Amino acid sequence: MYISGAQGKILVPKYDEEGKVIILRLMTENEEVIESVDMDKETASLLISLINNGVITAENINKKFKREGVKLQKIQDVGTCFVNNNNRVSIAILPADEKRTASILIGFHKDDKHSSIIVKPKRAAYLGMILTKIIISNIE
Repeated sequence: MYISGAQGKILVPKYDEEGKVIILRLMTENEEVIESVDMDKETASLLISLINNGVITAENINKKFKREGVKLQKIQDVGTCFVNNNNRVSIAILPADEKRTASILIGFHKDDKHSSIIVKPKRAAYLGMILTKIIISNIE
């Protein structure tokens, strides 16, 4: 399973049976790993909440833009969670305009290295569901 985003990038979530962690890989469509983070189930649950919050926020921004012409002028931060090895995954909303709808930015931060993927709200919601399924399938 994977989630495709803009710029030829994909997100691949999976469960590592040996380490009992959830791995989230940011890859190119050619399956080259750009970034990879692992997290425990509790951290993944927090990430799911941030993703869901971002999806609802982005959809509300899109609704206000379409109905009332209200534009979000800058990136809106949703939140950050700390994953293993002091790395971070952040969620933000990119604004809507005449050419595009509001989208979700999922950022990976390791030391001074930053990578990200941009996905539409419905794909971000699907990522949240995949992560939820992984957690539920591996509850002990």
